[in-house]
Amino acid sequence: MAITGKNVVESFRDVVQDLLVPELKAVKVSVESLHNEMGYLRSEVKTSIESLRQEMKLRDEMNAQVMRNLSEKLDFAIDIRERLATLEARLPRQ
Repeated sequence: MAITGKNVVESFRDVVQDLLVPELKAVKVSVESLHNEMGYLRSEVKTSIESLRQEMKLRDEMNAQVMRNLSEKLDFAIDIRERLATLEARLPRQ
C-alpha cells in the first residue's frame, strides 16, 4: 500500500481531529467559564464600589453636620466668653 499525498493529509487530519479538537473544546469551555466568572466578579466589584460610594457620601454628610454643630457650639462659647468678659470688666477691682 503506497502512501499518497491525500492519505498523509487525511491521516494528519484524523490525528488533529482525534487529539487536538477535544483539547481545544476543553480549553474553550474553560475560557467561557472564566469569562462568566469575570462577569460575575465585575458585577460584584461594581456593587461594592457603589456601596462604598454611598457609605462615603453618608459619612461626608455626617461629618459636615458635626462640623456645623461644632461651629455653632464654638460661636456660642465665644459669645458667652465675650459676655463674661464684659461682666468682669464692670466689676470693681479689689
